[in-house]
Amino acid sequence: MINQLLLTRYLLILVPAIASMYLETYRSNDTYALFVLLFIGLTEIRRTHLPNTGWMLLLEIGCTGWMSYHYEGVWFISFFSTLLTYISNLNRQQQFGVLLLQLFVLNLSLQNQPSMYFTIANVLFIALAILSFQFQRMKKNKDDVELLYDQLRKQHYELDEARLQLMDYARKVENIAQTEERNRISHDLHDDLGHKLIRLKMMMEASLTILPSQPNKGTEMLRSVRDQLGESMELLRSTVRRLKPNERSLQSYSLSKLIEGLTRENAIDIELDIQGMPYDLYPSLEYILYRNAQEAISNAIRHGAATHIQITLHYAANQVTMQVSNNGTRVLEPTVKGLGLSGMEERIKVIGGQLLISNEEHFTVTTVLPAFRHNGVN
Repeated sequence: MINQLLLTRYLLILVPAIASMYLETYRSNDTYALFVLLFIGLTEIRRTHLPNTGWMLLLEIGCTGWMSYHYEGVWFISFFSTLLTYISNLNRQQQFGVLLLQLFVLNLSLQNQPSMYFTIANVLFIALAILSFQFQRMKKNKDDVELLYDQLRKQHYELDEARLQLMDYARKVENIAQTEERNRISHDLHDDLGHKLIRLKMMMEASLTILPSQPNKGTEMLRSVRDQLGESMELLRSTVRRLKPNERSLQSYSLSKLIEGLTRENAIDIELDIQGMPYDLYPSLEYILYRNAQEAISNAIRHGAATHIQITLHYAANQVTMQVSNNGTRVLEPTVKGLGLSGMEERIKVIGGQLLISNEEHFTVTTVLPAFRHNGVN
């Protein structure tokens, strides 16, 4: 773009300089050529060494006006060359000031020219000024869009990094919680059950020692050992129950429970097909599968009047895929994501999953989740 602008600038000097030689008759073409070269040298010095110097800009405008006044012809076109150099470098107030000055010098230099030249020069100058302003605005908008794109891309990377950190943090928190629970249970077993068993062993050894000589007292001690063994067994059972997850919490987001409830409430046929080798998932993944299946089934009933729902849950090594398709009415127009589908997509994106929608043979909503296997307490 810079090379094209530079080429245009010098063409707007050379073309009117050469054309004027054919349109006008000069006393000395050599002198004219010398002034043209000096003017080109001035513009080159301003471009390379003093690009932002105001007095050099005013000097170039003055030299252009002098050349146009003395050599006439179409030298006024070189005003357009100068116009291209300052529109993008000055603020709005300075731009209008220099434009008015240049327009004044342009008209002053055309005093001895035909009136048609006045009209052509002013129309072309104003048109080029408007185009230059428009080009500057487009360039600024492009720069703003690129800056916004860079910011969005940076925020996207930061969001992905934060999501990965959040997932890692969730796994660490769960592992820490499991470790703390194991430590607490092991302390309970050691402090309560372990001490009781040691005491019972000592009582049993004492009872065996005194049983031959004092049978009544030995029998009474054995009965006490028996009772305390019953208490220890009950303590062991309660500890084991704490190790086992609550059955209600395990079934809170169960697809089987969801299917059973929706089938009973809506009199609809829902079929679940599990493929691959199932494994335990983190509660967050189970929650997403449950909610997405619930939303997909509700949409199929409400919008498609479906009578049969097919749910396919596929377990792979690195991901879990759930497809929910129905035999309801298909819409041929492109699918518009409402609140339901948007909510499903937002839930999935939090953990780096993907939501796919197909409307070919059956309307199908596919949920793809990265597989983070959940290892329960052993």
